[in-house]
Amino acid sequence: MTASGASNLRVIIIGGGPAGTSCALRLNALARQGNHNVDVTLLEAKRFETESHYNQCVGVLSPPLPSLLEEALEVPFPHHLGRAEIDGYVLHAGREQILLEDPNPSIALRRVQFDAYMLGQVQARGIRVIRARAVDVERHTDRVLLYTDAEPVEGDVVVGAFGLDEGCAAIFARSTPYRPPKALESVVTKYHPGEQEMAAFGSRIHAFLPADPKIEFGGITPKGNHLTINIAGLHV
Repeated sequence: MTASGASNLRVIIIGGGPAGTSCALRLNALARQGNHNVDVTLLEAKRFETESHYNQCVGVLSPPLPSLLEEALEVPFPHHLGRAEIDGYVLHAGREQILLEDPNPSIALRRVQFDAYMLGQVQARGIRVIRARAVDVERHTDRVLLYTDAEPVEGDVVVGAFGLDEGCAAIFARSTPYRPPKALESVVTKYHPGEQEMAAFGSRIHAFLPADPKIEFGGITPKGNHLTINIAGLHV
């Protein structure tokens, strides 16, 4: 964005998770600061506000994310969503344990509530949100045409902020050079051990690097009244 007062740039963002909403908010902030005409449309089918649809995630926001939200995106950090403060990590490798402390705590929260908060910030700034899924995309010399299960949308630029969504990846792979990246499989669950056990566990994330080649890592994260447990690897 270097030329002010130019004709409208139409940006379509596929995905209303943290990547998509951050992109929309940053574009909105830069456009206002530089007096640019940028029309942003964000596509997201999930209803985060009802908590009936959500993305699996441990849900820990570490520095410098709080300051980035406020300074780069002009969004107040949602301290009210915090469930626990994380003040360090314990790394388990073989029989060794390494303590990694951080003077700036991380914030553990529920991912679906954070997604709903960020999408609400997008809507509060007048950015158009379409509650639909992308089904196909066409590239033309002067525009991009995105088909959804609600309505077609025209734009100049399409941003794929859909993570590892297989459906969206297939759409882009059919019509662009994009190919889905290699990725690990992950399993996330939670366990409620009780108040005393939670207090004894403390406020640190425990990360495990097992010798099993099928498992890349595992983690246990305290989140207020429960522990979130996740493992990731090529075949888990």
